[in-house]
Amino acid sequence: MRFGEFTLKSGRTSPYFIDLGVITGGAATAELGRYYADTIRSNFNNDFDVVFGPAYKAIPLAISATMALNSMGMEKKWLFDRKEMKMHGADASSVFVGSQTLDHGQRVVLVDDVMTTGGTKVEAIKKLEDSLKAQVKGIVVAVDRMEMGRSDSALAEFTEDTGIPVHSIENIGNIFSYLRNKSIDGKVYVADKTFAKYEEYMHKYGVKKAPGA
Repeated sequence: MRFGEFTLKSGRTSPYFIDLGVITGGAATAELGRYYADTIRSNFNNDFDVVFGPAYKAIPLAISATMALNSMGMEKKWLFDRKEMKMHGADASSVFVGSQTLDHGQRVVLVDDVMTTGGTKVEAIKKLEDSLKAQVKGIVVAVDRMEMGRSDSALAEFTEDTGIPVHSIENIGNIFSYLRNKSIDGKVYVADKTFAKYEEYMHKYGVKKAPGA
């Protein structure tokens, strides 16, 4: 987590930012993959074929999750997309990496870092459906930011609009409640002033009765 002032893709100015891109060590990446795998398995059991990570930050999430699933006895494929279409090589013109090994119509679980309003997830789902005729079974994110959409929870509205369930490993309310005035390696990251900024943000954009807010 980073603290400060961040403009999100939604246009909202947030006092915190979830950045899984800083998790680059082998041990930490493997542990994160296990959390994704646990959440995937508990919500979808064996009812999927592929773990898809939208470029770029979700690519290692998909790969580490499939590796963790394999250690649990579930052999699944990973897939990610390109920002730009490749114009050379064996898979030229493909917008996906891994798609040449996948049959059309496969069942996909999408993994990503956070869920704010869900706009970028809609784009990814459309790409999967249009290009691979994939059936997106659901989405797993590390953190639910617990924000409002049009008039209700963004997650609830997303599922209502798309029919696709979203599951999170953790939510931002629990994270802030845990970190408030807690010393970690000798430093308090969420003192009362930082927590107050979080509460102000959640009062404006958060779902009602968000934990910790």
